[in-house]
Parts: sequence; C-alpha cells; structure tokens
Amino acid sequence: MNLFPRKSRLTIGDNSFAAPHLPIAAANQSTKLLLVDDEPRMLASLRELLNQRHFDIDTASSGAGALACLSDSRYDLVLLDLSLEDMDGHHVMDFINHHCIETDVIVISGNVQIDAAIGAMRRGAHDFLRKPFSQQDLYKTIDHVLTQRRLRQSNRDIAYQLELSERTYRYLVDTSPDLIYMVEPEGRFTFVNDRACQMLGYDRRELIGQHYSVLVHQEDFARARYAFNERRSGDRASRDVELRMTCRSNPPHSENLDNGSITVSLNAVGMHLDHAQPGGSKYMGTYGIARDITARKQAEAIILHQAYHDVLTNLPNRLLFKDRLGQAIIQSRRNQTELAAMFIDLDRFKLVNDTLGHDKGDELLRQVTARLKGCLRKGDTLARQGGDEFTVVLPDLHTRDDARVVADKFLECLNLPFDLGGKEVTISASIGIAVFPHDGETIDELMRRADVAMYHIKEQGKNGQAFYIDTMEQGA
Repeated sequence: MNLFPRKSRLTIGDNSFAAPHLPIAAANQSTKLLLVDDEPRMLASLRELLNQRHFDIDTASSGAGALACLSDSRYDLVLLDLSLEDMDGHHVMDFINHHCIETDVIVISGNVQIDAAIGAMRRGAHDFLRKPFSQQDLYKTIDHVLTQRRLRQSNRDIAYQLELSERTYRYLVDTSPDLIYMVEPEGRFTFVNDRACQMLGYDRRELIGQHYSVLVHQEDFARARYAFNERRSGDRASRDVELRMTCRSNPPHSENLDNGSITVSLNAVGMHLDHAQPGGSKYMGTYGIARDITARKQAEAIILHQAYHDVLTNLPNRLLFKDRLGQAIIQSRRNQTELAAMFIDLDRFKLVNDTLGHDKGDELLRQVTARLKGCLRKGDTLARQGGDEFTVVLPDLHTRDDARVVADKFLECLNLPFDLGGKEVTISASIGIAVFPHDGETIDELMRRADVAMYHIKEQGKNGQAFYIDTMEQGA
C-alpha cells in the first residue's frame, strides 16, 4: 500500500552510516511514539500505518497537546509536523531541548523552505520528511532513527559500564593494602596507588615521572634492576623478590630493622602490546605489586635472635657459641694460629640467688655480662651456657699469655663489688682455658678440657684461672 505516492526527502545530519533494515516491532516491542499533526486525516493515517509495527502510540493534534504529552510521558521518537495551528513545530523542539527530554525527532512538513529545514536541524532533528512521502520511505526513516537511538543507548551503556569498571578498579587499587605501580620501559613511574604514597611518605605527583631508583635502597639496586625492568609474563615473571624501599619520612612501623626504609615482597609482570610491530609484540613497560613485609621480617629477626641468644643477657647461647667456635677453629687452622676457649663459672652465685632472690641474681648476671664484655676485643665471643656459666672464644692468639691476660682481667673486674639495689655483693670466678690445637682440635674436645681446667681451679679453692694440662684429666 502506498498512501503517499510522491516523495521528496531532505536528510539532516550524516547519513553515511548504512543501518540494516530491521523490522521495528521485532527490534523493540516497547518503542513508544508521539505523533503530532494538526490534520486529523494525516494523524489517523499515520497511526493506522504505524500500528502495523506494534508501536505504543500517542497522538497530539496541537502544539499544546504535544507539550502536555511530553511533560507526562517518555517517548522514544516524536514525528512532528512543523506547521501547527497554535504554535510552530520549532517551539515544540525548543521545549524538548530546554527540558532535556531524551527523545528523537523526525520532522514531517509540507513546508519546502530551506529555513524550516535548517531550523529543525539546529534544534536537533534527526531526519526530515516532506509531505507527501511514501510508506516505504517512512518505514526506512523510522528504522534508521530508532537503530541510531539503540546504538547510542548501547554506547552509553558501554560507557557507563566502563566508567563503573574504572571506578571499581580505582577503588580496589587505591584501597589495596599493597603498593601497586606501573613503570614505562625507561623505568619511570606512570602510576602508583594511594597505598604507595602512604607507605613511602610521598605525594603521588612527586612519584609520577620519577625513576624507580629514587625509592630503592642503595644495597638492593641490582635486584631492583631486574624486577622493575621485568619483560616476562606468566610463570616466568618475577615472584617474591625482596627489596628495601626508602621512605621520605619514618614508615608506619616504629621498629624497622633499618630505620627510614621498609622491606617489600615484589611481584612484577611485563606489559606487551600484541602485534604492535612486525614480527611480534611491543614492550610497553612493567606493572607490579609490592607487599610490605617489614613486620614479618622484624618478627623473623626477633625469632632468629632469640633462637641463638640468651634472653636474660642477650649474649650468644650455646648453639651460637658452638658455631662461632667452629668458625674460629677453621680460621685458625687455615692461618696456622692458636685460639683459646674459656669456661667461666661464678663462685658463690648460688648463695646470692638463695639469700637475695632470683631477681637480684638475674641483675647480677647482667652486670657480670657487662664487665666481661668490657675486657674483650671486637672479634672475641662471650656466651652464656646457662645458670652462672659463661664461655669465651679468643681467636688469633699471638701467644698463650694473651689468654692468661684476658682471664686475669676477668678475675680483676669480677672481684670488684656489685651493687644490687643498695646491697653490695662480692663474687669471684673459676676460669679454665684450653688452647687450639694443643689441647684439642674439635669443639667438643676444647670445651670439655676447658671445663676440666675450670673444675681443677674450684678444687684448688676457686677464684683463679688455669690452662688445661693432661694431669688434670687423669686426676679427674
């Protein structure tokens, strides 16, 4: 059926897009149209024709009626006659624009003046049909406008989803407990999250464009160079690389192992743009995540320290002493030098513990430790075996008399009175000495024979020192 045999169409806007001809009803069953025309026969004919496409249709026979409909309902498309009795169609379009009504407009008019078309175009009309027009021309025009509308809506939905995704990403990244960063191929930061600024004491603007080396501890440059220039991805990418990073101000941990820096575990992955250049992908930089493990490293250091040190005196314990003595033996054997191992037992310490209490006994042990350490060289080792027993390693002896001099210093400093909370206490010590390699070539031999020499002094009346000799062991 051809209700309008003649046609002349002026397209407003860019019609280079070849929209597919889709059945409108199939595309959107809920599409709502407003038909505005002051000719009753034209309005009825348009409605009957478009009802075949299952539109939801309202009609208005005047400009005022059109404004009322637009105020009360939402329309996907308005077919608007420009020549209305009560007002110009341009005024209806001005109303739509002024109130930001989300609808599309196809202008239908018998007015062939170019000013009318230009006025409609400036007001945002999507197409222009001049009366009379064919049924097919009407369908194609409506199809085209509604298809464009659906595409715009789809683009808006995609843009909104992208914006929502970006906001979600930024929220997750900026609230992450980890430092997240990106660097370009030359190693300059292109992105850091808020956590990085909190951890390191910098403003984001100060870090963007800076080379990563400004944050890396000087001693960790070599490892950082490989991590921050990581080009690999997948399983071959850098994993759990431990680095120290410097802070502008004190980091959030008050007991850092190295003041002014934090320790991080860094994972880095290379970024590549596939097929960006002939023959392969292009390296675009590196992104990574760095987790602050300062607290963990501190806890590990404390545990390790406690495993090898005496809690009361903070001296090396028996395990660490044996390791130090073993290392000293290896060094002495290599350099063909002597070393001395001492066993020190405090005299009358049990009496102090029993009469003044264990707290005073602990204080006495701490004061004894301080005095003994004051008699040693930097490379010597003083350890607590337990109770009131101490051991000493004196490496690189020039003569045996060097060990005798140190032992005499011990006795001299221990014979001075100790002040235990206002109570003056005097003690002494029995010291046995074994010399490598004459008295033994292993840890156990040296310590056993130093112990034998110490007991020999106790049998002789205490408060003295003696080198091990074979007759001591025969007597025992």
